[in-house]
Formats: sequence, C-alpha cells, structure tokens
Amino acid sequence: MAELRRRKRRYNFSFQVLSLLVVMAAVPWFGYQFISEAKQFLDSGQLISQEQFGRSVANTFYNQKKSLSLSFGAGAPLPKTYLSTPIKVDGSSRDWQDQSYRITSFPKRTAFDGFSFSVAVGEHNNYLYALIDVQDKDPDYDSEVLTDFDARDQVRVEWVNRTGGIERVVLVPQRDGFVAIFRVGSNWRRDTMDLFKAAPIEVVMMPSDTGYAMELKINKASLSKKQEIRFSVFDGTTRSGLSSMGLSNGYHALNTSSSQANQLLERLAKSVSYIALYDINFQLRAQTMAKPRVKRQPTPTTLWGAITGLVDELMIVLLRISMGIEGDALETQQELLTTAASGELAQARWSSLSGGGFLVTAAPVLSDDGSVIGIVLVKQSTDEMLKLQLNSIQNIVLFSVIGILFIASFVFFLFWRLAYRVRKLRIETTNMVNKEGRLVANKMVGQVDRDDSIGDLARSFSDVVSKLHEQQLFMATMPRTLSHEIKNPLNAISTSLENISDYPIDDEIKSYIDIAKRGLHRIESILSKLSSAANLEQALTNDELEPLDLNHFLSLYCQHQHHLKEGNIAIHYQGIESTALVQAVDYRLEQALDKLLDNAKDFQRQGTPIIVRLRAGKFDWFIDVENQGELINLDEADQLFQSMVTLRTQASAGGDGHFGLGLFVVQTIAQFHQGSAQVANLGDGSGVCFSIRLPTKF
Repeated sequence: MAELRRRKRRYNFSFQVLSLLVVMAAVPWFGYQFISEAKQFLDSGQLISQEQFGRSVANTFYNQKKSLSLSFGAGAPLPKTYLSTPIKVDGSSRDWQDQSYRITSFPKRTAFDGFSFSVAVGEHNNYLYALIDVQDKDPDYDSEVLTDFDARDQVRVEWVNRTGGIERVVLVPQRDGFVAIFRVGSNWRRDTMDLFKAAPIEVVMMPSDTGYAMELKINKASLSKKQEIRFSVFDGTTRSGLSSMGLSNGYHALNTSSSQANQLLERLAKSVSYIALYDINFQLRAQTMAKPRVKRQPTPTTLWGAITGLVDELMIVLLRISMGIEGDALETQQELLTTAASGELAQARWSSLSGGGFLVTAAPVLSDDGSVIGIVLVKQSTDEMLKLQLNSIQNIVLFSVIGILFIASFVFFLFWRLAYRVRKLRIETTNMVNKEGRLVANKMVGQVDRDDSIGDLARSFSDVVSKLHEQQLFMATMPRTLSHEIKNPLNAISTSLENISDYPIDDEIKSYIDIAKRGLHRIESILSKLSSAANLEQALTNDELEPLDLNHFLSLYCQHQHHLKEGNIAIHYQGIESTALVQAVDYRLEQALDKLLDNAKDFQRQGTPIIVRLRAGKFDWFIDVENQGELINLDEADQLFQSMVTLRTQASAGGDGHFGLGLFVVQTIAQFHQGSAQVANLGDGSGVCFSIRLPTKF
C-alpha cells in the first residue's frame, strides 16, 4: 500500500510538471494564433474598406450616362492613356507594353490583304504621344518622289487645330529610323503650303519584322479642346490606303475621358490609390494620376536603426509571401473588369517578393434600370498596406509584451512579498533561540495578525513556541523544586542515622552507617550543584558590571588559592606589569575560576603545577588555566560547555558527583560578560588549557 502511494505521488508530481510544460509551450502557439488572427482581421478589414470605397465611387457615377458617353457623333473613339511619365520618342514599342490592351487596330480584324495598322495614344502634361504600328509585307524606304506621295509608303495624320482649321502632315519613312515630315494642303500636296513653316510634330521610325512602327509627339497646344484627330496609312506598291475612320469623314475625339468624371475622381482619390473609370466597352473614361513618390535623402542611421530596418524588411517579405504571388497582373485586371461588367463586384490581390503588388477592386456602375453602364477600378499598392499591417502587428506585439511584462512583474511582486514575509518569519523564529538553544521569547509577534496562510503558519509557530517556553520554564525550576522536595526526606534520613549512631552498635553496622552518610553527602552535593546552575542565569540578571583590573584580581585570587593548597597542588600565576581593565563582576569571575581550578585538579598529573595566566589579545583579555595531564578530543570540545554533559569516566577522589555543570557555569558567566569560554590542548601535547575571553574596557 505504501509503495502504491509513493507511485501515485510520483505520478501526480510528474503530471503536474508535464502540465506546466504544456502550458508554457502553448503560450507561443497562442501568441502566433493571435497574430495570425489579427493579420486576417486586418486583411479582411482592408478588403472590406476598399470594397466600400469602390462601391461609394461607383455610386457617385450612378446613372450618369453623360459622363460615360462619347462627346462626338461620328467615328469610333480612340482610347487615350494618362501617362505617369513621358514617353521617349525612339520608335520602340517597349514604352507602350503596359498599355497594350488599349491599342486599337484598323481594320477591326487581324489581317486585310497583308496590310493593316494599329494606334495607341497617350497623354502626359502638355504633349500627346502616339504609336502607329504598320503591318506591311513590303515597305518602301527608297522612293524619291517628294511632291506627289501616292507612289510611296506614307502615314497621314490630320487634326483640328485651336482655330478650327485642319492641319495635315505626311510622314514618309526613310532608312535608319529617319522620317520625312511634310505639311500638306487639302489636296495632300506640299507645294501648296509654306515650305518654311515647320510641322508641330516629332516622329521617329523603327523597322519591325512585320513592317515598321512610328512613334510621334504632338504639342497639345496645336489641337482643339476636343483633341479631334485621324490617322491614315498608304502603301506605295499597291497605291491603296487604310483610314482609321473608314469611309467616314469625321475625326476621332481623343478626349474620351470626361472632365467631370476626372474632377470627381480627383476629389475621391487617396494618395495611395489609383482610380479608373471605364465604359461598358472597357474604354478608359477617367483616371487619377499616380502621385510620384518623393525619394528621401538617405540619412545616417545608428546600428540599432539598421537592425530594426532589416527586421522590418524581413517581416515585409514574409507578409508578401503570406499574401500569395500572382502571375499576369494585366490578365487579372481584365478578368476583374469582365466580372464587374456582368454586374458583380470583383476583388483580387497580387504581389511579388520585390514589391509592386496591388489590391484591386472592380465595382459596376449602374443605371436606374439596373443595367451596367460603366466600371470603377480601384487599385491600391499593397506596399503601403503591408507597412500599415506591419505597424499594427508591431503595436500588437509591443502591447502584448508590455502586458506580459506587467503581469510577470505583478506575479514577481507577489512572490517577492510572499518570500519577504517568509524570510521575516524565519528570522524571527531563528532569533527566538539563543546560542545555547534556549527560547528567549514566549510567543511570536510578526505575521500573527494576518488572515492568510502565512498568518495561520505564524500563529501555529507561536502556539508551539508558547508551549516550549512553558516546558523550558518547568525544566528550569525543576532543580529547585527537587532540591526543596528531597531535602526534607534527606534531613529525616540524616537525623535517623545520627540517632542510630548514638546507640551501641557493632563495627559492621557502623560501616554500613558510614556508607549511608557518604551517600547522603553526595546527594546533597548534587542537589546543591543543580540548584546553583538553575539559579545562575536568573541571578546574573541582577548583577551589575563594574570596572575591574584583571591583573590585580587574578594576583589576589591565586595568592588565596596558594594559601588553601589542597593536596599540595601548586598554583602559579603569570600576569603582566600593567593594568588590564574590563567590565566585570568579581565574585562571578571567582566562581568561574573555581570551576576551572576544580576541573584542572581532577585531571592534573600528580606533581605538576596548575598555571593561571593573563594575556592580551587585539581587543580582548584572556584568562588561561593550564594543567598537565590527559588530552581532550577537540571534536567533542564544544559539547563540554553544555549543560549536563561530561567526559569523566569516574567520580573524583572526593566522591562528589559530576553532571557536567561546572563548565556550563563557566560558559554562562563568560557570556554574561560579553565574552566566551574555550578549550585547547597545549602546543607541546603535555596537557590542556581552558580560557575565558573578556572584552577590553577602553
């Protein structure tokens, strides 16, 4: 049964430790879950916020068909792109790749007898840019006809100027990217125009695998407010041409974006957002211009700033990975526009490890009858959102750490206070017992008035101390009680023995009476010693210390002992020439010296003297009592000064009983004088030296 209980206790302890480890290991997991939930909450909040923003922008254009309709009656619109940066006019189509889905082809099918062209138009600040990509199997770059252009390859551009007049230019491609630019009249001949007036256009040509491409730049000041323009391409070999307006005589109004819509979007746009408005044919009607980011000059940072910056970058990369990496952003955007055109709100997120990701929302613009008349596209950089997420997560972690530290500090304070109270209880308990192991108080004072567990423990200790103190008082008064109670019977026995001695008795009976008398004498001696030791501590409390010259005192004491000379034992005193002042009670020191001399006489080798010596220490005086004789075991030396402890194997020659009270009296008197008693074997191994140490009186 006992073995079963031990196993159960071991199991319970192991289970408790394991439970604690599981709880401690679960704390990081809960922290990770909390941060994950917080991130999901932030992501969802961002999606919902952008969804609401997209719907609000779409509601701004609710049933505003005028903002989404074209402002001209003839011809198809040419989509115009608002460019964030100017186009470099070099004939290359690389600058137009991001706008490839806004390029319009003529004719509307992919091939027309091997001859066709496409146009892309963009605007930046005060300039209009265009890319004309001509599909021609046999381009002609060598014709020298400069008056009549029908027999050579050419591109014709005509537009309405500020005054309402028509400006016409002919662009003739040459080798090495050069383009000849000619201002012409209504009959498309240059000889009718002022040859010294330059055309307000800049053009560069670049051959391609399928023909050639022209990139041009026109100052907007040369166009009307509606930006009406038309493009035509002619093939000199077949003497055939293809116009962007087909058989119509109208012009494309490039200003297909609504000024009113642009103003509304500019008021709604945020600094981190891009908003675009499309019609039902996915033609761009209005958009907000992306604000260029101001590059901050690098400032010198500290080592801590560099470390925190690196940690932030790593966390941003992890957040980008958690968002997922999408492929073709343009394809995703077209899918969003298609979904929104069907009347449903669509959202997507794409990112890359190097940045540049976006959160995109496409919201349909509705009319009164519920039909879709346009699409609002809201695009927000995920880099800014990731910084907001990082800031939020860092704040959450910071507040969590502060909270954990606060809780840990509070728990530490509680345990420190508990340990402090336990330590005070231990100190008080320790101080209740003196060096001799006796209680110096009958109850505890601290912590007993508290209502908690430590208060219960202190009250329990106080009860135990009170009972031990009562027991100690009883043991202290027991010798006096025994002496009082035993003396009456002893007196009766002693009187009876004296009376028996008065009668005539034979020698044998008389010897028995003598033995009985010696026994009575020993019992009386024992009772006297017990009573003296029991009353000593109480008697010392009534004594007062006075200045005493130890040298003079010991000299007189040894002279008195020399005159007594019991058994021809010589007592020699070795003093000093100066005074040795201490605070002492002379008769108490005499009582202690009597005990040491009695002890020395009992163990002295016959014929050797007892030496009493006074010597000076650094701050103390030492009284040594030396005798030559049997050595003592120093491992048991500390026990010699305890009460009722003796190392004697037999009684002394005088027949007195020894109960280890003599050296106890010596130690008690020495401690009363703020000193101590000690014993050591002589250096030459001839005997033993007992010493009393007394502090010097300055």
